[in-house]
Amino acid sequence: MRTRTFVPGLAVVVAAAALMAGTVGAGPAASSEASPGQRAAQAGTRQVVDAAKHEKERVPEIGRRWAAAWATGDTHDLARLYTKDAVYTDRALNLVFRGPEGVEEWETGSHQLIEDLRLETTGGFRGRDGVVVEGVFSGHIAGAPRPFAVPVVTVLRLRGNLIRSSSDYYNRTEILSDSGLPADWTPPGS
Repeated sequence: MRTRTFVPGLAVVVAAAALMAGTVGAGPAASSEASPGQRAAQAGTRQVVDAAKHEKERVPEIGRRWAAAWATGDTHDLARLYTKDAVYTDRALNLVFRGPEGVEEWETGSHQLIEDLRLETTGGFRGRDGVVVEGVFSGHIAGAPRPFAVPVVTVLRLRGNLIRSSSDYYNRTEILSDSGLPADWTPPGS
């Protein structure tokens, strides 16, 4: 599995500046010997870490509940968050599921195909009738040589406190590459 660092939002700019200054990873011992510019870059690195933590804490409650429901493996947990006429769309696979029963079907199939499926939230925000959740989608496709971890963004459209539609956006090719599978791989039996 390739190692990636997922940094939400504007924190990327600060991380890049710190990296170019050559101070990423410099510990406390280096700070006493550092120039004023290096100390500023080190402070920027700390701000990136603090910003990532702050972003994760800002994920709206429904987004946190949605991600946590994926982790339980109990398909009823996720389905209970959706309206009776909900639509769940996986944009990378061009699949659409309808209603809580469809959500259960999608989650069941996902857990059967992907061992240790996880959705870690890293950021998000809420609008008037929707929530955007940023995160890391990870797991191990059954039979694949390696696990994967890729960025994911999900848009949740709400009706009251329930999800009326959700759309997942991630890179399928990146998942297959991370997993050591060919780009044209399809699940067995599909």
